[in-house]
Amino acid sequence: MKKKIFIIILIILALGGAATAVYYIWFHKEWVEPEVLEPEVFNDFDEDLLIGLWKEDEVYYRYNDDGTAVTWDLADDVMEDEGTELEWTLEENVFTHLYKMEIGGIVPKVYTMKVLEFDVMEYGDEFGVEHKFTKVEELQLIQ
Repeated sequence: MKKKIFIIILIILALGGAATAVYYIWFHKEWVEPEVLEPEVFNDFDEDLLIGLWKEDEVYYRYNDDGTAVTWDLADDVMEDEGTELEWTLEENVFTHLYKMEIGGIVPKVYTMKVLEFDVMEYGDEFGVEHKFTKVEELQLIQ
């Protein structure tokens, strides 16, 4: 007799636990719904700050307000008029260069903009190559 009562109590407890589980799953769905993640926040940079002449070591970039630019390297004895032309875009933090090659074709290069201030610009690519430029005046170029 004691065994039957014990088994009945276990069955009642099991049914009660199952009923409680069903109740919380049905009426408290936030317990089982996945967490909603917010989308990644991008930094919006003022592309007007990009316009002008920038220098990193002996490499120069002149960005124009019409989306064009030119780059040259004084270490290779290349001046601005002999530099490589490119087009650029800056959308949120995605900074893209489209290099126009002399032999024809366009070579894209995509960077992640990290800092764009009045006189400092930092960006990097997916391979971990980082660039840090400073804005220079025209007179500083002539030495």
